[in-house]
Amino acid sequence: MAKAIVLITADPGKDRNVAGNVKNVEGVQNVYLAAGRFDVVAEVQAPDDNSMLALIYDRIRVIDDIRETHTMFCLKV
Repeated sequence: MAKAIVLITADPGKDRNVAGNVKNVEGVQNVYLAAGRFDVVAEVQAPDDNSMLALIYDRIRVIDDIRETHTMFCLKV
């Protein structure tokens, strides 16, 4: 199972809309509004690396009002 945290910067004033749209994407486990450099934080999960790539690039990054994303892949320790 692949897991990641996606840090999202939204267009000004659009953070709540972005958070709601991200929350509706299959594979997104949790979504949080944040203050600071990033506006929205999403915890995501996919069966494998290829599915994770599709989730982030094809379903999250294309959401309206997202300016940029930064993805941190979670590795087991």
